[in-house]
Amino acid sequence: MRDFLNTEELRRIQVEILDSIDRFCKEYRIRYSLAYGTLIGAVRHKGYIPWDDDIDLLMPRPDYDRFVREFQSEQNEVLDLSQSNLCVETFVKVCRKGTRMIDRKLGRALWGVNVDVFPIDGAPEEGLEEHYGAMCRKREWISRLCPFYRTVGKDKFRWFVKYCLKRLRYPSLKNCAGIKQAINEDLRACRFGESPLSGAYFGDDDIREFMPTEWFTDYTTLEFEGKEYAVLAHYDDYLKRLFGDYMQFPPEEQRISRHDYDSYWTDLL
Repeated sequence: MRDFLNTEELRRIQVEILDSIDRFCKEYRIRYSLAYGTLIGAVRHKGYIPWDDDIDLLMPRPDYDRFVREFQSEQNEVLDLSQSNLCVETFVKVCRKGTRMIDRKLGRALWGVNVDVFPIDGAPEEGLEEHYGAMCRKREWISRLCPFYRTVGKDKFRWFVKYCLKRLRYPSLKNCAGIKQAINEDLRACRFGESPLSGAYFGDDDIREFMPTEWFTDYTTLEFEGKEYAVLAHYDDYLKRLFGDYMQFPPEEQRISRHDYDSYWTDLL
């Protein structure tokens, strides 16, 4: 049985997940910040952007790795997508148990209602474009192997056949998770805090992600949906770097969710 979640219910669950992350991070002194549209929402609306329906967080790599290892919650669980062969994503999602999100285009139901958490890694100041390009080229191999990538429809047989054909075409390659682990090893080699620049490599898929490391080391709080959550102290610099004049509303035709999924309370799908 499936119980559909409307936008209000979806947001309520996401904020509950955020609360559990916030409590854990405060108790164990783990740094995190609201990020991307969630951070714009906190600054501009003191909550969600009216047409948004997700929550994004950033964590410096040392804090991120500890969070992934140690986070515990009765209601929520960490899903490390770098361990999965069934998606191209490499970050983690903190998911509510007993829920599912179904992609309307791809028909996949791989995780529950969630909050995305992206690691912040160091980056070289010299040769940044070449370094970032090399990481992106490695990541392209994931999409070549992943059976869900650009596969439309709910037919599991179709994506299984696609996966088999991809493995026949690239027999010498590791599986998706193996490539993701190799990428993460490369990213960890440029240690956060020891590099002049840092950023989330595959957050918004843009070289603008890389900023002075000190922008990611100091934190303050802002209101989001009636509560205070951690944000980068340099949030204005961060948002201007990514979005320009982020206080201006986009054209009306762009005020829509970028996500195309349905969410449910469910025990069985």
